[in-house]
Amino acid sequence: MSAQVEEALKLLTDTLQVYSPSTMESELSLLLQSRMRRLGFRDVRKDEAGNAIGVVGAEAGKNVPHLLLCGHMDTIPGRLEVRKDEARIYGRGAVDAKSAMCAMVMAASSFKGDDLRITLACVTREEGDSLGVRTLIKDGGEYDSAVFGEPGGARKIAVGYRGRVEGKLMVRTPGGHAASPWVRPSAVEETLRVLARLKAYEGSHTIDGDHYRSLNISITIIRGGHYSNVIPPECETTLDIRIPPGLSSKTVESDLLTIVEESRGKSPETHLSLTFSEATEPYAAPTNSLLMRAFQRSIIKTLSAKPVLTHKTGTGDMNTMAHSMGIPCVTYGPGDSTLEHTDGEFVEVLDYLNSIKVLQGVFEEFRTL
Repeated sequence: MSAQVEEALKLLTDTLQVYSPSTMESELSLLLQSRMRRLGFRDVRKDEAGNAIGVVGAEAGKNVPHLLLCGHMDTIPGRLEVRKDEARIYGRGAVDAKSAMCAMVMAASSFKGDDLRITLACVTREEGDSLGVRTLIKDGGEYDSAVFGEPGGARKIAVGYRGRVEGKLMVRTPGGHAASPWVRPSAVEETLRVLARLKAYEGSHTIDGDHYRSLNISITIIRGGHYSNVIPPECETTLDIRIPPGLSSKTVESDLLTIVEESRGKSPETHLSLTFSEATEPYAAPTNSLLMRAFQRSIIKTLSAKPVLTHKTGTGDMNTMAHSMGIPCVTYGPGDSTLEHTDGEFVEVLDYLNSIKVLQGVFEEFRTL
C-alpha cells in the first residue's frame, strides 16, 4: 500500500471518528485545518461560518482558472460505529459526505502546478441552513467553476438538482366539544381538506417514472389537537416542497397560495395561512463547460469507463452557488447515494480511491483544454 493511499484512508477514518452533526463542526474544522497545513495547503484558515479553507496551485491575482472544491463537514445526527475492512469503510458520513470531502483534500494536496488555482472549502451546515456556502458566496472568491462533494460513485457526475422551499400551513378554528362536531369545524379536518387539494396540484406536475422532473409536496410534520374530546382549534403542517427544472419557486408558491385562498370556503370561523422559507431554485449544469469536459475526459482516461451524467431529486449547495455566482457547477463524489441519511452508511475503498484519481485527472485536464 502506497503512502498516499495510507494517508487517504487515515484521513477518512479520522474524520469519521469526529461526530459532526450540523452546528457541531468545530472539532472537525480544526482537524481539517491541521491536516491541510501538513499536506502543503497554504492560506489555511477558518472563516466566520466555521468553514475550513485552504489553497493550492497558482497565487491569487494570476490570470489562470480558479476552481472551487466544496465539501461539507456536517452530517445528520446519530452516531455510528466507525470500522474498516478490506473493501469498505463504515461510519456516519462515510457516504454523506465525508468521503467526497476527503477525496477533494487528498486530490488537491497532490497538485503542484501554477496554471490553476484551487480553493478547497470544507463547509458547515449543509444539512441545515447552508450557512457555510452562503458565507463563501458573501465573502466572494471570483471562482470560475465549482465542484461539490456528494455521493454518486466515481463514474458519475451529478449535473442537476431540484429546488426546494419549505412551507408552513396554519389552520385555526374556534374548536369545541367533540360530541357536537357540526357546530364548529375541526382545524385538523380543514387541514386535511386543504392538503388534498395541494396533493392534487402535485399530481398535475408529476411525470410518471421521472422523479427529477416531477414536483413533490411531502408532509413532514403535522401537529393538531390537544385533548381527546375537544375539536382541534389549531393545526400546523410543515411541507417539504421539491421543485423540478422548468418551474420556479415563485410560480409554485403563487399557485399554492391561490389553492389555500380558494380553500377558505364560506366559514368566517376558519382561518388559513401558508408561509414559505427562503427558496432554493432548481439547477441544471451546462454540459459544454470546461468543467464538464474535464470530468468526462478524466473518467474516460482514469477509469477506462464511460462517464454517467445523473440528475438528483434532492437539493444541494450546488444550487445556491450556481444561481448566486453564475458559474458552472457539478456534484461529484464516491458512495452509493441510496445510503444517505441511513444507519447503513459505508463507502467502498476502491470507489473512494478512484474518485481521488478522477479529481487529480480533472486538474490535469484544466491545463490542456
